[in-house]
Amino acid sequence: MKLKNIYQIAILCGLLVTSAACGDFLEEYSQNQAYVENVTNLDELLIGEGYFEGGLTSQYFSNDQASAYWTNISNTASWFFPYIHLMDDDVEEFVNGIPAETSNYIRLNAYNIYRWQPDPFRNVENNEFIDKNWAEMWSRIAAMNSIIYQLTQIDIDKDEEATALRVEGEARFLRAQFYFWMANIYGQPYCKATAATDPCIPLKTSEDIEDIYFSRATAEKVYGQMVEDLTRATECLRGVRQITKYRTNQAAAFTLLSRVHLYMENYEAAVAAADSALTLGYKLEDMRSFQEGDKVVELKSTETIFTHGLYLMHFLHPDALQGSVPGMGWGVYCSGYTSSMDLIGSYDEHDLRLKTFFTQRPKATVTSYRCVKSADWANEVSDKFAIRLPEVYLNKAEALACLRRNEEARTTIDELRALRFEKANFKPLDKSGDELIDAIRDERRRELCFEGHRWFDLRRYAVNSVHPFEKEIRHKSILYTNKTVTTEGEYVLQPYSQDKAAYVLPIPDDAIDFNKGNLSNEVRPARTLQSINN
Repeated sequence: MKLKNIYQIAILCGLLVTSAACGDFLEEYSQNQAYVENVTNLDELLIGEGYFEGGLTSQYFSNDQASAYWTNISNTASWFFPYIHLMDDDVEEFVNGIPAETSNYIRLNAYNIYRWQPDPFRNVENNEFIDKNWAEMWSRIAAMNSIIYQLTQIDIDKDEEATALRVEGEARFLRAQFYFWMANIYGQPYCKATAATDPCIPLKTSEDIEDIYFSRATAEKVYGQMVEDLTRATECLRGVRQITKYRTNQAAAFTLLSRVHLYMENYEAAVAAADSALTLGYKLEDMRSFQEGDKVVELKSTETIFTHGLYLMHFLHPDALQGSVPGMGWGVYCSGYTSSMDLIGSYDEHDLRLKTFFTQRPKATVTSYRCVKSADWANEVSDKFAIRLPEVYLNKAEALACLRRNEEARTTIDELRALRFEKANFKPLDKSGDELIDAIRDERRRELCFEGHRWFDLRRYAVNSVHPFEKEIRHKSILYTNKTVTTEGEYVLQPYSQDKAAYVLPIPDDAIDFNKGNLSNEVRPARTLQSINN
């Protein structure tokens, strides 16, 4: 059987994705089930249609080509959700050197995303580009639906039973991870009090091509499906030894399950899932033993449980003067973003993560810090889809604090913190109640910055029933004209309760149009430039 035929099982959820006529879609994909014969076929499909592309970024983008790939921030299917790092309080614009004055740079293409404008997918020149993540994720969800279904339809020999269980576990983990990202990008945050009625995103787990139009399912149903998939994944992946961290495992499933329960405020369940992950052999790295240049976010780290997808921070947080393009001179990567001083200022001066996670740009005209949690261009660990052991401790500690089990929460978080300070500079937490919750959330920000957590965390904190938290976010706007860099003002995102629509990205217009009004987006308000400290 040819692999290209196997992949035909990975049907798109056409009523969610395509703008083609319904009849044409059904006709084109109606024969997709005919190509699967055995578990090996499904395992191959899982690799090709489930896991995100990884490997060295330099394989795909040379120094001379890199800027051209930022013609828009979503024109390459494998660059999933690069804008997740551009909307929260950890980021600032950065311009230095000789940046081009055209729109083929990330800073100018993400112009409306960084400024939380009504249509985020327009660049500085108001040219629209397509958010390909929506269609790509639904394609992968459809593939996982088909794999899970086909495992119930094919004959499985006794010697294939273990493989079949592993494939099911991986497919269910991936489907849950895809839904988690979709729900938190295109839906409102999970609110425990109203989840039974709050519209989230469409939910489709059937392999069938249905002649219906889709609408948003409730948050309760979408998150409930994640819990079901991840619970089953932990069972299917029990005892599985993967030969690579680029394929998921039971520890990753327990970790993501603990995260989902934390978002849902199922705190006892979040603690239980975290505890299960902690029994599976992973170990926190001791930064006190690190040498200059050592990285904790890398494949060989004892903290890395699972990863897939590219690492893009070297594009988002470029060096001050790096690389060149013939005829354009130096500095082609110096128009981008940097770590906000609000984030940098949140670290204690003795926190070892300051020198491990960040580097100060030596040639920059202003003080700025690049995020270098993973070595530049190594791209071993994704900046969004990795599952790392510190999250397990943070999930557990926050859940315990919300349960008011203060002593257990302090003990859990200090297991992590003790390895991030020299012994002489480490001070155990002595807080309790709401202050302890705040301290753990701050620790989460410092440990998991630029790993795809902060934007989602800010959303869920705002609707948390135990200790709600929200904040105003200000993004400086940098103007570059005639080789002169000036700060022209700032754009302001109000706290969630005052600005809800801006915390959700819009579903693409073609999906809205095709579903005949069953899907809709809230209107995001326009923002005007404000004076600094206004």
